[in-house]
Amino acid sequence: MNAAHPLYLPAMIITEENCFYPDQTVYFDPASHGYEKEVLWIDGKINCWFIRPNTNQPKPSTIVHLHGNAENMTSHITGALFLLERGYPLLCFDYCGYGQSNGMPTLAGIQDDARAVFNHILDNPEKYTENIIGFGQSMGAYTLARVLPDFPWIKGAILEAGLYSFYDLFAQAYPQIECRVPNEGLSALDTLPSTLAPKLFIHGTSDTVVPYSHSIRMHDVSTGPKELILLEGVGHMEPVVSLHAQRYKNAILSFIEQFS
Repeated sequence: MNAAHPLYLPAMIITEENCFYPDQTVYFDPASHGYEKEVLWIDGKINCWFIRPNTNQPKPSTIVHLHGNAENMTSHITGALFLLERGYPLLCFDYCGYGQSNGMPTLAGIQDDARAVFNHILDNPEKYTENIIGFGQSMGAYTLARVLPDFPWIKGAILEAGLYSFYDLFAQAYPQIECRVPNEGLSALDTLPSTLAPKLFIHGTSDTVVPYSHSIRMHDVSTGPKELILLEGVGHMEPVVSLHAQRYKNAILSFIEQFS
């Protein structure tokens, strides 16, 4: 998630384009590390990887990974490899305009992309099982929070370093700059009260990109089972490489085991 950094604001007006920083670089290929990777295309435009763990007895759940706003899934997937190591299959995907996926990203479009992925899962229960957990990081947490009410069968949602609104994020960080990012109907605060799916919110208290107040606010408005974990001194998207890494992993694994 790089959207809040001043170096990414080329003009004195913040627009929807400032929310996204995709590229097409392949940063990591799980197949090169011995994982079985199946390449999928959804709706002819959304590129996905279905990655199976290296075990004869995989866990009977699939984790759907929704990545942040910079680069593409091939860089972000490295932060979820610990789930593969524990036997959980992973389905990751690129929003339109990211990686190999076609099109251009928009705030409404990334939500439609996520809906298409979850509909694909719904149509193929024999492949993905009926135990589906969403794992969204940064922009991915925002996206997951927005689409959760549409899929009441999702067993749970892990929302790491999430923001509830791009408009509010920019307006709070740069009150002196005009913000034209779409706002109406695009806040996670509107959708989280409408889903009873269990939710685990995780955020570092030293996050300078997305303030942890965003996760506190989302946790406050959420319904259903919920938990908020604040990691002292941890920056944006850094828990897995921080001194709190084991606590972070254990919390996620416990959540998955409890609700899937």
